Amino acid sequence: EALFVDDLPSPKDCLHGAFICSSKPLARVKKIELSTFSASKGSLALVSVKDIPKGGQNIGSQSIFGSEALFADVITEFVGQPLAVV
Repeated sequence: EALFVDDLPSPKDCLHGAFICSSKPLARVKKIELSTFSASKGSLALVSVKDIPKGGQNIGSQSIFGSEALFADVITEFVGQPLAVV
């Protein structure tokens, strides 16, 4: 019998995350706002490119074709590009 992650109960005090993604290509990222709905549902933090420590790298994946940014920085490259994680 195979066990899948979705079939296992979450441990006590488990945190879940969700990406906030760009809805427009080649758009300038001015700010990211959380609605009051998000705060009322128990959101603990927002992590974006600004939270990468000095000397750290904004790399989401790396392949023989180069690296892809984890978060959009100043301008988004495509629709659906991650801006932050809540």
